[in-house]
Order: sequence, then C-alpha cells, then structure tokens
Amino acid sequence: MTWHTLNLWAEDEEKRLHHCIREALLKLIDSKSIEPHDDELYISGKLRPFLYKVKKDMKLAWTLQPEASTFNKVDDPEPFGHPDVRFAGNTPDYDDYNYDIECKLVRVKRKGKSRNYCKLYVTDGIQRFQNRKYTQSLPPMGTMIGYVQEGEIFPLLDLVNKENVNQGLNELKFGCLFRLCEIISWTQHLQRKMDDFVLYHMWADLRTHSIPKVRFLRL
Repeated sequence: MTWHTLNLWAEDEEKRLHHCIREALLKLIDSKSIEPHDDELYISGKLRPFLYKVKKDMKLAWTLQPEASTFNKVDDPEPFGHPDVRFAGNTPDYDDYNYDIECKLVRVKRKGKSRNYCKLYVTDGIQRFQNRKYTQSLPPMGTMIGYVQEGEIFPLLDLVNKENVNQGLNELKFGCLFRLCEIISWTQHLQRKMDDFVLYHMWADLRTHSIPKVRFLRL
C-alpha cells in the first residue's frame, strides 16, 4: 500500500464523512429544537442522535465517539485534548485512524456578557487543530462545526478571519452552499510543523428566522 494510495483512500472517506455531518446538521435544523440561548454542549447533544442515524443509514464503517481524548505522547498518563466528536477507523494498512471534529458557537456577543464567540472559535477551536491537539492521524483531516445562533453570516466570518490573522493563521475561504444556505462550507489551509492540510468548516444556520424549506442541488 503506497502513501499515494493511502491519500486517495483518505480523500474518498472524508467526502463520505462530510456527507454524514452535513445530513445530520440538516436534520438538526429541521428539528427546530434549538433556541438562541442554548449552549454548545446542549446543541451537540441534540446533534448526536442524528449523527448516529445518518452513519447507520450510510453504512459507514466508522465508530462514532463523542468526547474523545488525545495525548501529546502515546504513553502519556493524561490526555491533553478532547475533540467533541471523533470518527474512529482504520487505514488500508490497519493503522488506527481518528477523524476529529470540534463544535463551537458562532454568534455575536450576548448583551451584558464579555464572551467573544468568534475569537473563541479560533483560539479554542481552530488552534487545537493547528497545534495537533486534534487531527494527529496521517494524512491529517478534520472538521469544525459552527452553530450559527445570532448575527449575519458574513460579518461573523469577518470577525473569525480577523482573529485568524491575529493568530497568524490563514483565513476561511468560501466553499459551497447547501439547501438555501442552511449549511455553509468553508475551507482553511493549516500549515503545521510536520505537515499541512485543509481544515473544513461547516456552519449550520440555527437562527430563529424562518427559511423556506425548498431543497436544491449543491452549488
């Protein structure tokens, strides 16, 4: 099994995982079970059953692990990272492979609060992929999920990218839209000390304004 072949395997599998994540997020949106004040853990809890269902429907040969652990060294006694969701599987050479997913709120600051959600999306989200707390398997792959609760999409993106620049990271670039912009996909190139990869971002529009439920083909 050559390294080139391994990369081809990874690319195909990542596309299938993206489809699973996207379909689960669309089901979450359709459930209308999320309120503007709900926190990240609550929303992720609501997403979890949809991930299990879509994974089963797609017959994905991956194990879904909520609240996984990562270690700086394989024999370290304590973990130093906890991805919100992990798809665990094997490479064609039967090496363990972990596909890590981190979830974060994407919204304007709450009235009377100081929490900067767009900054935390970068410092407590993207940076964990950049410093290899997440996405330690080779070839590296991973996804950020953004729960968009309040605010306009592109001003929120500007705030996230401003923090990316502050942290010396590349900006998020537009990927594609799914079903009347309810899911927006972005890509971001991360250059790490030992490798580089494209981190994918899926932002789910969970804002309370009504959106016509008309389906369309991927743009």
